[in-house]
Order: sequence, then C-alpha cells, then structure tokens
Amino acid sequence: MKNLAYLVAFLLALVIIGGPLALGLTMIRTQRRRSTIIKSLAASLLALLSIFIGLILIINSGGAVSKAIGLVGLGTGIPAILRSIRSIRDLY
Repeated sequence: MKNLAYLVAFLLALVIIGGPLALGLTMIRTQRRRSTIIKSLAASLLALLSIFIGLILIINSGGAVSKAIGLVGLGTGIPAILRSIRSIRDLY
C-alpha cells in the first residue's frame, strides 16, 4: 500500500509541477540552436506527460479536486507544447 501511495503522489506531482515547469521552460530565452532544441524537447516531454495524466484524471475520476488538478495539467501543458513548437519553427 505504501508503494501505491508513492505512485499516486508521483503522478499528481507530475501533473501539478510538470505542466507549469514545462511552460516555464518555454519562457527561457536561448541563443544557440542546440540549446533551443534541447529546451523544447524537455518542455514537450514534460507537457505531454502532464496532458496525458491530466486527461486520465479528468475522465476517470469523480471528484472535483482531481478534475481541477487535471485541468491544471491541461491548461499549462497545451500552451507549453504550442510555445515549444513555435520556438523551433522560428529557428528555421
């Protein structure tokens, strides 16, 4: 049971922290092409995980708090992916 609690805490932290962290990563200005690509890939990975687990929380849960946590993941993950795609597109 203890391991299950750790897993749930990890998944919730991934949604709550991962989405805003991904959005924050996209706001960092970089000058070099390689660092921009690495930053965008890291932000996209965090955002995709946050969106996926957020959708699972919204669809499969009955509580309002878990749905709100899922919406935080969606609300910060989607703009992070759009910003990272835009930063890569502006390189070329």
